[in-house]
Amino acid sequence: MRGKEWVKLQLASLAMLALSACGGSQPSPPPAAAQPQSPTGAAPGNDEPANPAFIGRIWRSSTSGNALGTIVVFLPDRTMLMDSCFETFRVTKWGVAGNHIRWLEDTVPIEAEVIMPSPNELTLRIPGRDRDQTYIAMTDPWTCPDMPK
Repeated sequence: MRGKEWVKLQLASLAMLALSACGGSQPSPPPAAAQPQSPTGAAPGNDEPANPAFIGRIWRSSTSGNALGTIVVFLPDRTMLMDSCFETFRVTKWGVAGNHIRWLEDTVPIEAEVIMPSPNELTLRIPGRDRDQTYIAMTDPWTCPDMPK
C-alpha cells in the first residue's frame, strides 16, 4: 500500500470512529425537513428500519457512472457519511420510515427505499432517478487508486 493511500484509509477510519463517538448517549433526531410523512404508512415515532442490516457497515457503490470509490455509511446514531476517492465527503443525519430512509443533500430532502437482495448487497431506490443506486458491503481492505493526472 502506498503512503498516500494508507494515510487516506487511516483518516477515513479515524473520521468514522470520531463520528460514532460524537453521538453521545442519546442520538439526535434527524432534521424535521428530512422526515416528511411516511409514504409507507409507518406509525409516527417508528424510527427503526424494517431491515436494519444496512446500519453500521461500509457500502461501496457498484453503480456504473458513480464517482470512483463512492462509499456510504449509515451509523447507528443516525449519522450518515458519504465519500468517494476524488470528491469532498458529506456528513448528514438520516431518518427512517418503514423500509424508506431520508437524508438531506445541500438542503434537498432525499428519500430512498432500502432493498437488500442479499446480506452483502444494498440497493437504494430513489424516486425520480433513472436507476437504482447499488452498493456492496466492504469486507476486504480496499484502497482508492491514484488520481488520474
